Amino acid sequence: MTTKDTDTDASTEERTLAELRQASEAAEDAARKAKAALLERAVKDAMASTKYGHLSAVAREADIASQYLRDLIEKDHPGWLDRAAEERKAAKAATPRGRKTARAA
Repeated sequence: MTTKDTDTDASTEERTLAELRQASEAAEDAARKAKAALLERAVKDAMASTKYGHLSAVAREADIASQYLRDLIEKDHPGWLDRAAEERKAAKAATPRGRKTARAA
């Protein structure tokens, strides 16, 4: 056991159960607020682009499941995912297909 562990144990032993419960509740409240802020920002960042793979990249960065992020977006912004898919489809259709032009040497 390190000195730091001993100090922590000593301060824990000196605190009452009520004080420890209060500290625990405060930490839980802070964690809930931080999680809510993370999810709100993830939704905002995911909706910043309709490019293929952007939503998944945001979900990875936020360390949440892509489907959960999609569910949050659909709950707060119904129809946005469908519109984003339509935009991607339209952009793909507008891109010329076929052989690439020869590069100038």
